[in-house]
Amino acid sequence: MSRATAPGSSGNLGPGFDTLALALELRCRVDAMRTDVWKIRQVGAHRPEHGDAVLAAARLAVGDRSPLVLTVQNEIPIGRGLGSSAAVAAAGAAAAWRAVGHTPLPSEVFGVATEIDGHPDNAAASVYGGLVSVTTEGTVLRLALHESIELVIGVPRETLSTREARKALPDSIDRNLGVRSLQRIVALVEGLRTGDAEALSAAAGDEFHESPRARLNPRAKRLIDAARRAGALHACWSGAGPSVLALTAADRRTAVVDAMRAELGNDGVVLTPEVAVDGVKGTG
Repeated sequence: MSRATAPGSSGNLGPGFDTLALALELRCRVDAMRTDVWKIRQVGAHRPEHGDAVLAAARLAVGDRSPLVLTVQNEIPIGRGLGSSAAVAAAGAAAAWRAVGHTPLPSEVFGVATEIDGHPDNAAASVYGGLVSVTTEGTVLRLALHESIELVIGVPRETLSTREARKALPDSIDRNLGVRSLQRIVALVEGLRTGDAEALSAAAGDEFHESPRARLNPRAKRLIDAARRAGALHACWSGAGPSVLALTAADRRTAVVDAMRAELGNDGVVLTPEVAVDGVKGTG
């Protein structure tokens, strides 16, 4: 039997739409073993619907002629903008390859996860870990993240599909809005590198994707505002939502957690994962 795990991720981080993603130490684990016919077993609370992504990833990796039994244990909330699909695909592909005797390169796993999930930024975070960006040519860049930055994530009970969120985006944007977005993303990357509060403050208020989607997820603004009032350095939608990611210094983390819990009430949970420095990992 072989095993692989891959972390979830938070994409966009505000102005970095389809460009930036941060790996989260919330993992999907896939065990794979040779068998006569393809089978999927799912355990745990967060079960990928129908197992389609893990099965498709495994088949794309090893082909239909090498059937496997795949056991999926996923701790990443599904449909909450936390990169569960990319993590499932990455773990599924890596475990499948290992089950047939091949130790895959990260680039191989990245290719499968990107094809299955359709989001190179999330796939890169799941495969390589840390803070990443993907170029138009598909090159993965590992970016610096200041060690002082800690994560707090407000996860509502409701879900929001990426497909629905994409439909809310305009077909074109105003040039001035484009300039403001570029200014914000430069400030964000610098703030993530240095931990500088002023730079991270200048990255706030995305107009490219968060504003057009606001009607789909009105709770997001309330969570963002609550986190900032409590002292968060930066707060934004996590991917397409509905979750909200807050970046904070250690001395403000408790206050940010309390503020986001108060806003969510009984309608969700607050998570405090570490950054997943390592991406996909495998044994067997």
